Amino acid sequence: METLALFLDFLLSMSFVKIVEAITLEPSFDVPMVNVTVKEGTTAILPCSVKFLGQHQVIWTDQWSTLLTFEDRRIIDDERISVERPFTKDWNLHIRHVKYSDQGIYNCQINTSPVKIKTVNLKVQVPAVIIHHLSSEDQTAKEGETVTLVCNVTGIPMPTVTWYRHRSSEKGFEKESEFCPGTNRIGVSGEVLIIHNVSRYCGDTYECVAFNGVPPAVNKQIKVGVEFQPEVRLPNRRIGQIVGKETILECVITAFPQAVSVWLWEGTELSNSRKYRIEIYDEGEHTITLSLRIRALEYSDFGRYSCMASNPLGTDKEEMVLYDYTAHRSTTTTTTPAPVTTVNTRIVTLHPHATQGPLNPPIIPYNYDKYENTDFVTQRPRITPFPSRPVHAGKGFSASTKTSNHKLCLGNLMPVCSAAKTLESSMIDNCSLTAPSTYVIAITFIFFHKVLRDMFQ
Repeated sequence: METLALFLDFLLSMSFVKIVEAITLEPSFDVPMVNVTVKEGTTAILPCSVKFLGQHQVIWTDQWSTLLTFEDRRIIDDERISVERPFTKDWNLHIRHVKYSDQGIYNCQINTSPVKIKTVNLKVQVPAVIIHHLSSEDQTAKEGETVTLVCNVTGIPMPTVTWYRHRSSEKGFEKESEFCPGTNRIGVSGEVLIIHNVSRYCGDTYECVAFNGVPPAVNKQIKVGVEFQPEVRLPNRRIGQIVGKETILECVITAFPQAVSVWLWEGTELSNSRKYRIEIYDEGEHTITLSLRIRALEYSDFGRYSCMASNPLGTDKEEMVLYDYTAHRSTTTTTTPAPVTTVNTRIVTLHPHATQGPLNPPIIPYNYDKYENTDFVTQRPRITPFPSRPVHAGKGFSASTKTSNHKLCLGNLMPVCSAAKTLESSMIDNCSLTAPSTYVIAITFIFFHKVLRDMFQ
């Protein structure tokens, strides 16, 4: 009986051990499911960690139940796939240079009964890519037409396309957008940008930027040129110059494309010669300055000059007049001379040692003409008024510049207003009186001085 009892105790203990082993040593995964998100082109690591594997085996399959690996050996013919074991319990599946087509469900399995499976959901993100052959290239349109810009993009997730306009000022600095202040963003999102009724002011560089949250963002620049007929502008329509001087005539031409730009004299086209020199200066933004230099001006050079520009879209012409400034100045400054008036004035001079009694000072004739060109303040000859712009080897006198409204005022050039310039009438107080008024004051002073002296004698 004792032997039977010992045998039964042994069986019970062995069963208990097996039960414990079956419960505690059964293979298991750390987590039943995991999501892995990677960027296309990188290495995807699909984790699989098994506890208490024992004599069991681990395999990897894809979403189509294709056997990929058996234990640590690759089964399929894809060198990008391998099993890496940084630790004993790890059976991680590595996919190098992952593609978007690799996205899907992968299973890490243990050959238990029933089979234990750990699911790994692989998601592959694709950065934004611009399809250049399906996108717009640089375009040229005429004013009034409709311009369509296309930026065809792809990516996972779908990228957002934002449009920018790069507008540069004359100094080269980028201007801000009228739609989104502080940036150069147009404020429109989408793969297609439509510009209705395009004008010359729409001609710029446009940029589309595509981004889907997966760096890097990509961009494409598209230049838009707007053709328009020329516009000719003259800074001055009348210029006066003196014979023998060198003169420069200028006109500003805005056009795209720039084609033919010429100077005409009385309808005859001018070209570079010993007499004339035509120069072109690029001002930017489809604008040029066409300069005509005339050497050693002669009387025959005065007349009407025309600046004409043309391109395939049209022609524009403006005229200006070059006149003889000497004749103009003599015409505008000639006045009728005042009649000579002689006044017999008795000048009395007191001397401390003079004897008392009636004095008979000599009578000195006062001649207006003698002092007509004399400044009573400085006792120096008056300087003939001269135009505000001096003659120099270059531009002549502009008709818009005041040429005879300046006088010498106490040694300084001060503006003297004409009758029509009422806004500047207050400036007359800064100048001395004109010559006739000064003469009257001087004669009056001498007359009263004589009267007073006669009274006290």
